[in-house]
Amino acid sequence: MRVLVVGGGSAGWIAAATLQSRLNGTGPGRVAITLVESPDTPRIGVGEATIPTIRDMLRGFGMAEADVMRACEASFKHAIRFDDWSAPGSRYLHPFHRHRSPDMQTAAARWLEGDGALPFDAFASAQPALITAGLAPRALDGADYQGPVPYAYHMDAEMFADALAAHCVARGVRHLRDHVDRVDRDAGGLVTGLALRSGQRIEADLYIDCTGFRALLSPQAHQPGGWVDQSRHLLCDRAVAFRVPEDPERFVPLPFTRARALGSGWCWDIGLMTRRGRGYVYSSAHISADDAEAELRAEEGAAASGLTARHLRFRVGRQVAPWTGNVVAIGLAAGFLEPLESTGLYLADYAARVLCEMFPPTPAHVANPALARRHNQLLAEVHDDILDFILLHFAVAGRRDTAFWRDASAPQRLTDRLAHLLDIWNVRPPRFSDFSLRYPPFNDLNYEFILLGSGWRPAGLGRGRGRPDLPPDAAAANRAIAAGLPTNAALLARIHGRPGATRP
Repeated sequence: MRVLVVGGGSAGWIAAATLQSRLNGTGPGRVAITLVESPDTPRIGVGEATIPTIRDMLRGFGMAEADVMRACEASFKHAIRFDDWSAPGSRYLHPFHRHRSPDMQTAAARWLEGDGALPFDAFASAQPALITAGLAPRALDGADYQGPVPYAYHMDAEMFADALAAHCVARGVRHLRDHVDRVDRDAGGLVTGLALRSGQRIEADLYIDCTGFRALLSPQAHQPGGWVDQSRHLLCDRAVAFRVPEDPERFVPLPFTRARALGSGWCWDIGLMTRRGRGYVYSSAHISADDAEAELRAEEGAAASGLTARHLRFRVGRQVAPWTGNVVAIGLAAGFLEPLESTGLYLADYAARVLCEMFPPTPAHVANPALARRHNQLLAEVHDDILDFILLHFAVAGRRDTAFWRDASAPQRLTDRLAHLLDIWNVRPPRFSDFSLRYPPFNDLNYEFILLGSGWRPAGLGRGRGRPDLPPDAAAANRAIAAGLPTNAALLARIHGRPGATRP
């Protein structure tokens, strides 16, 4: 079977690495994989923040954790911190860890009985205390990708794509640096080959479209009926970003993604080993590109002076049928949701794994409608599930001080499913039975962190009295976890081979 991946960003190389590791193993196998990427098309570079599933992905590829982190200037991520979403000066965390002891099975209900003096994230998770203490999520000499709490990474997305490329090529993936000038199709719409700028023509049995928003091999993405427009739910459709250099001898990246509410959206602050990524995700209906850049520069302060900003535009939604004919779209070509919960790389990973589950047994089956239909169903379900989770952040945010925040939180933005769930949660906190997906990236426990962090309370439930004590087993777990962990600075220094840095 010949597979041709078109596009060499993170999505393209995730697709190639997933197919290689799952279908071929550590070397050439029954699937001949080629990746072609244009030297003239810049990578978008999205995906600097990740969620914990990335550790399973990298483990499956057979890549050593320290090698990946060094190659990508990566740091650790315990959580996302939301600043000013409820009101100026407000703050809450969405950590990855959650206490699972019997006494904590009803943590939300127990916490709601109290006065809220102890933040819910600190009540339900060990990670807020780890962040406060400056501790890492894993031991100095621990096994790769393992620790007492779930964790993810901040990393340079372009370096990450290069690291995956080197890994794939070493295991038999063919890499072509050439520009696709023409996509040839037969009378039925199946792709028959690609004409390259060098004059070469390449053919495959199955084509994977990782060409980003252009969706070069997926014309249906730009046609009526081929795209599900979800911009009525999520208003942000633009971003402006720049990179802030830091002193590698002194700088210690914060072990969380900072997401701060601004006037017409929100901004990220993501620390890598030698720089911070800054960006403003905003609604073009509420602010101009120039004003958005000025607001982001003002938020950063003097360090933004002289830095070159990059402007991006995107459309929120997904393809109806990312697998059409003998083409499967993965990554931005298949769909996009704004980066609030760092799901970009996860969606590419998930799509590639689903493709492996549905992989055609012979070239004659590449356009099999049953395989394509199930693939498309699974991708739609997980995309729409994440849409609801991101939308929740805006729906329950307390901000109403600008036109954007009033519009973004309006009831008409809700999907039918999320509106129904919020009606349920006005009676009691989220539960496992509220969700139907077998393997959702976010479940009832994640929803609780956003709801309770934002200040939500079930209708009719008044503020309780007193501060709920942390159950003894949870308090003991917090102490045990912290006792076995080094500082974040010490672990990063060990991995990156640098002197132990201290925050200036």
